[in-house]
Amino acid sequence: MAIDFSPGARRALEAARALARRSGAQLTIAHARPTSDMRAAVGQDRGDLLKPGSGSLSRRLGEHYSLRLADWVRPRRGEEVRLLKGSPDVALTREARRGYDLIVLGSHGLGSVPPPLMGSTVERVLARAPVPVLVVPLASAAR
Repeated sequence: MAIDFSPGARRALEAARALARRSGAQLTIAHARPTSDMRAAVGQDRGDLLKPGSGSLSRRLGEHYSLRLADWVRPRRGEEVRLLKGSPDVALTREARRGYDLIVLGSHGLGSVPPPLMGSTVERVLARAPVPVLVVPLASAAR
């Protein structure tokens, strides 16, 4: 399950959790952040992390992502998290090659385009994925 902290990712997470419950599968929640610490801080609207004097930017970003991901992950229910680096499509498909059965994505994330087109990340993951990809529409709700 890939998240970008968008409403579409929240819907996809609901669907992935329902699927995991029904199948007994473990759920891994992944977020791909930019390789550059500077781009990651700016992309997260955290310019405050760029101020000198409060430790390394890399450490502060790690803390930031840990807090953000903690709002999404339920470790007590067997969910785990992966913070990946790089372009989302490349990072997610590389991670999927480690032995996952399915990639779950929301149809519209933070960089989405208007319907009826899917977001470019979804299209690139579909083209690269070594495993099946489940794309959850934004208006979908888990049953």
